[in-house]
Amino acid sequence: MKKTTLALLGLLPLAAPAEETLPTVIVISAGRTAEPSLSIPAGYTLIEREQIESSGARNLPQVLESVAGIHVTDGVGGGGSAIIDMRGFGATSVSNVAVLIDGRKINAATDASSLYLNSIDLENVERIEIIEGSAGTLYGNQAVGGMINVITRKPSQRQLSVRAGVGSYDSHELGAAYSQRLDNGLSLQLNANVRESDNYREHNASEVKRLSAAVGLAHGQGETQLGFSHLDDYQQTPGALLASEIAADRRQVTADFVNDYFDTRSQVLRLSTRQPIDGAWRFEGELALRRDEREFIQSFRGFGPGSLATQDRDSIELNPRLIGVLDATTLTLGADLQRTDYLLVSAFGPQGNDQDIVAAYAQVQYRFNPAVSLTGGLRHARVDNQIDNGGTPVDLDDDVTVGSLGLVYQADDALRLYARADQNYRFAKVDEHTNTVFTQPVGLDTQTGISYETGLDWTRAAYQLKARLYRLDLQDEISNDASNFLANINLDRTRRLGGGLSAEARLAPRARGGISYEYIDSEITSGPHSGSRVPLVPQHRATFFASWQASDQLSLRADLLYVGERVLGSDYDNSGPRLQAHTLVNLNAQYQAGGWRLNARANNLFNELYNESGAVGFAHTGFNPAPERNFQLTASYAFPD
Repeated sequence: MKKTTLALLGLLPLAAPAEETLPTVIVISAGRTAEPSLSIPAGYTLIEREQIESSGARNLPQVLESVAGIHVTDGVGGGGSAIIDMRGFGATSVSNVAVLIDGRKINAATDASSLYLNSIDLENVERIEIIEGSAGTLYGNQAVGGMINVITRKPSQRQLSVRAGVGSYDSHELGAAYSQRLDNGLSLQLNANVRESDNYREHNASEVKRLSAAVGLAHGQGETQLGFSHLDDYQQTPGALLASEIAADRRQVTADFVNDYFDTRSQVLRLSTRQPIDGAWRFEGELALRRDEREFIQSFRGFGPGSLATQDRDSIELNPRLIGVLDATTLTLGADLQRTDYLLVSAFGPQGNDQDIVAAYAQVQYRFNPAVSLTGGLRHARVDNQIDNGGTPVDLDDDVTVGSLGLVYQADDALRLYARADQNYRFAKVDEHTNTVFTQPVGLDTQTGISYETGLDWTRAAYQLKARLYRLDLQDEISNDASNFLANINLDRTRRLGGGLSAEARLAPRARGGISYEYIDSEITSGPHSGSRVPLVPQHRATFFASWQASDQLSLRADLLYVGERVLGSDYDNSGPRLQAHTLVNLNAQYQAGGWRLNARANNLFNELYNESGAVGFAHTGFNPAPERNFQLTASYAFPD
């Protein structure tokens, strides 16, 4: 592997880069609005459209796996149920890292369901904004370890494109996109995509169908858009394997899991608007209706095939806000209102929750001068749960107030330093408050915490350096103990200490390279497991990339990812076997000519055999083996206007 890395570096002859003027960076996620004057007191990463295309990735987890500070695991395959971790949460990352589409959070607040990541079509993504660390004041519930905002593409004058792809494991996909902006202010967007694959394991086939449409109207300096999206996601799940079964055949499925699957249908109707009120103030807001329906069978090893279960979720969200730019002050005042009706029906009986979350927040940024700005915020939130497990309904309610304070020093156009403290929280979900096996709710405390962070960004057109240090202290962290028959628990106190370094540079007129390293000490600091590492979190993680524009049409990119060893899921006393460290190399070649774009991507080029995830169960220790070397070939064509 060392020889391979040196060979990749050898492609990049050093050259003295010329300095260029940097464009103004607008981070929408900094203030829940597109405001150039905002300077965010946090580390952030922007992934632009060009980077998404050059990676050859076919889903969001593939894009994020090589990003510094993000750890991605996909135990099932296909990307739809992948776990995206920031700041060391392991299995509970789905409830501690906020993922948004155009500012709308897709994390379920009622239950610990997957993120339905297959609802995101990369062909319709303009950029991805990643905010490192907690964002409890501005984004509230579940924005503990960080947040990822996927921003979709805006309509062009007129564009029609089609795409097709094939790959390993009998994978194939077809898609089309159309957008048009008319002179009268109307705009239209349509996107459709179908993808099928047998995936790596036996009994692991998937089929994804996506459809989205949006109509927009520009009025004065404002704009209103009505959008609809539909997802149909079918995934067979082969279950975990014992170590002896992996040694015999890592692609097999055992008899306990041959009937298991998820079949998900999700629809979202969203109305958004942006309208200036006067020269200083403007109103922005969204109203979203979401309907999720899922049928599934999930079995337990040794108990025989499971039975059919259904899961239904209906939610309505309203997110109004006012943004004022008053001389040296930018003020954001907003509210997040959400109503959800949830019902799970399984062999253990019904599990329902009628949930209301009401939150109000304010953030103010004051610029003392062009170099120094101070940002502070406050949020108050309340959750009302009415939980019904087939008996007498139980009310479990709580409220919390959090605040934040951050300072930014922009020494010059290149150097930015920041420091901040941000309180965060997440409310327990219905399947954490209770366990259907043991009937009625017992209730968990709300998880609360505070994050302290400092860092610097040194950015030029030809090179970039980032450094991060942080400490995240949590009280009553919500987790699951699979070794105690799926008991839901509050960990007394936990702590994350970490830091990261990353560098990127133009090493020749047509070549760039980058490297990053992150260290996380994720530890339980009180209670019976005091001193133990938090399961499924690697202490060490590193990435490397090299890209070369071989010609005006051909570009090449190589990504290397190292993930250190991890404690198995639910192994809170750290006594079991470990998930071993692994190193992956992915390659992509892209060719563009006229309206054509071709991508050929190789994943796990050197055929590393490793386990993606694993857990200590009630009576068994299981592992989810990762795919071996595999390939993807995609082609798209954009018709001329």
